[in-house]
Amino acid sequence: MIGILGGTFDPVHEGHFHIATQVLIRLGLEQVQFMPCALPVHRDEPHASATDRCAMLELMIADQAAFALNTLELDRSGPSYTVDSLREIRRQSDATLVLVLGADAFNDFASWKLPHEILQIAHLVVCYRPGYEVDTHIFNDYLADSSGVLSEQPAGAILLLEVEAIDCSSSAVRAALIQGDTAGQCLRPVVANYIDKHGLYRRTVD
Repeated sequence: MIGILGGTFDPVHEGHFHIATQVLIRLGLEQVQFMPCALPVHRDEPHASATDRCAMLELMIADQAAFALNTLELDRSGPSYTVDSLREIRRQSDATLVLVLGADAFNDFASWKLPHEILQIAHLVVCYRPGYEVDTHIFNDYLADSSGVLSEQPAGAILLLEVEAIDCSSSAVRAALIQGDTAGQCLRPVVANYIDKHGLYRRTVD
């Protein structure tokens, strides 16, 4: 099974890494692919360029054999629709695909492009922190009662996975950097050094 973790990664931070690690270990995945989007559909355009975001991701995962960078969405033009990406990944691989989402993204899943087709191609793993409300009325016929279902069928299961979350977000990191803070608790030194060297996130912030 291959996990797909999408996002802007603007910048990638310890929260992303921590979630990917938990999913990898707890679900016994072969690999987790970080897939940065080009033109996000449900959020603002990234502040950093695709080149910079990929460079930071590569630095973050350089010593992790089970993590990989997937540039599929950056390599094609137009909005980054998940269903289009999963179609392409499926053409390239017959591995079971597991799309990793946060609870906030899942709660909007019904508004995504062709959500039913997404579930024909991949499983969903919805990561949420204790006390966070997940809308279990969304596609409740697909809800799995255990992680074992992911290996028993090729696609179409939605697994709710309570995870230990680190209190980091890309928007908070950018806000800290604009104020002159290093955001060191959320950034790997190699990523922080890259940001400093290239003068990223110093002028604008959400």
